[in-house]
Amino acid sequence: MHRLTSRPNLLLVLCLAVALFSACTPKGLHPEFDPPYICRTTTKATESLFLIGDAGEPLLPDATSADPSALVDPVLVALADAVEQSVDTLGADRTAVAILGDNIYPAGLPLEGEEGRQHALRLLEAQISAVGEARGFFTLGNHDWNQGKPGGYERALAQADYLSKRAPNISVHPAGGCAGPDSFNFGDHLELIFFDLWATLHQFDNPGGPFDHCDPIAVRGEGRVAERLDEVLGGTGERRAVFVTHPPMLTTGPHGGYFTWREHLFPLRMINPNLWIPLPVIGSIFPLSRMLGVTDTDMMSKNYQDYLSAAKELFSPGHPTLVAAGHEHSLQVHVDPTGVFHAVSGAGSLKKIDYVRRLNSDLMSLAAPGFMRVDAHPDASLRLHVIALDKAKQPELVYSTCIP
Repeated sequence: MHRLTSRPNLLLVLCLAVALFSACTPKGLHPEFDPPYICRTTTKATESLFLIGDAGEPLLPDATSADPSALVDPVLVALADAVEQSVDTLGADRTAVAILGDNIYPAGLPLEGEEGRQHALRLLEAQISAVGEARGFFTLGNHDWNQGKPGGYERALAQADYLSKRAPNISVHPAGGCAGPDSFNFGDHLELIFFDLWATLHQFDNPGGPFDHCDPIAVRGEGRVAERLDEVLGGTGERRAVFVTHPPMLTTGPHGGYFTWREHLFPLRMINPNLWIPLPVIGSIFPLSRMLGVTDTDMMSKNYQDYLSAAKELFSPGHPTLVAAGHEHSLQVHVDPTGVFHAVSGAGSLKKIDYVRRLNSDLMSLAAPGFMRVDAHPDASLRLHVIALDKAKQPELVYSTCIP
């Protein structure tokens, strides 16, 4: 009897709770993601840094159209609009876009005279158009290095050379096909630290290669790269350090060993999304082998693990403030046990969105195209925003949180 008489009261409480939650939920935020860090600052941003990765296969207008250079890709159009608004509000010198690698699919920039070069340049130019008048920082990914295959260094260097001469507001980091780390002071509060894992691996595989111009030179068994990174991290002073690279340090996507039944039943889709050819049982060999670390592009590989171990040894609680990476074709935000935030923003290509798993360790994860924005405020606090495209391919703020 007591349960029956208390039920209306319980329903009333639940209805009030739902109404209160609905009223308190920020408009435009995805209801699935509840930001755990409340922003206390009410001041306007002093600089904005946009993060987008794996945008190397954008939609392009037909080459014979009236304007073959027009920006038509929904993700890049949304980014361009947001960047332009930031430039109008903050200025071009206080608005930047970090392009987080895999800028040209599938194999980087062909050399002069090679087949596919003009199409590859159109892919790159679409991303440059999205940057507009803002500062554009490009870093390279594994596809830009031709997946470590022969000619990868030449293609990486070709892209770096093209970008370095393209326009005064466009640059590539680390420069010259080197591993870095390179650092760049942006605005009043941020120091961007760039590192290229695949440049390091290429130097390891080619110890006699043309890397004399690099400082430091990556040599297996020596710690000069780690020493240099330690120096850079230790010299940021009051600036908030943002570690910019292609491979993430935390991920709940395929590169972290998370696969769905689709990858086991239709493994060829990991090569071409249109290859819906069922291969039961035998199809599990490919994802299982990746989980065992057969490729350097996956977190389970020895080289990737060595990189993670070396970098984490140099990190300290909350420093760097943020690790910005791509590589996974999704949008993810994590915070590790030391308080370092991790933004995985590799959803820049509409056709390449991958599965991502929700775990207790992540703050948000979403398999949708989009990008992120980091706003710095006068008190040096940071606010991280995640913008995804909805079903109508319109940008929507799905997550926002402060980074203390």
